[in-house]
Amino acid sequence: MSTEYTLNEVARHCTADDLWIAYKGGVYNVTSYFSSHPGGNAMLRQAGKDASNAIPSVQMHTFAWSAIEKKLAELRIGILKE
Repeated sequence: MSTEYTLNEVARHCTADDLWIAYKGGVYNVTSYFSSHPGGNAMLRQAGKDASNAIPSVQMHTFAWSAIEKKLAELRIGILKE
C-alpha cells in the first residue's frame, strides 16, 4: 500500500534541499534529481506544488517524455490524498 500525502504535506518540501512535487495523483521526492535537471532552477517553481499541468506544458519535455516517466517512477514516494 502506498503512503498517502496531502498537498499541504507536499507544500512543506519546497526548497532545493528538500523538493517534492505532486504529479497526476503521485507524490515524488525529486531532491536527488534537482542538481541534474536540465532546466536548472526552473524545477523550483513547482516545488511543493501539484505540477500536473506544468510538466507537460514545457516544450522540451515532449522530446524526453519516456525518460521523464522513468525518472518519476524511480522518485515516487506515495500518492496524493484527495
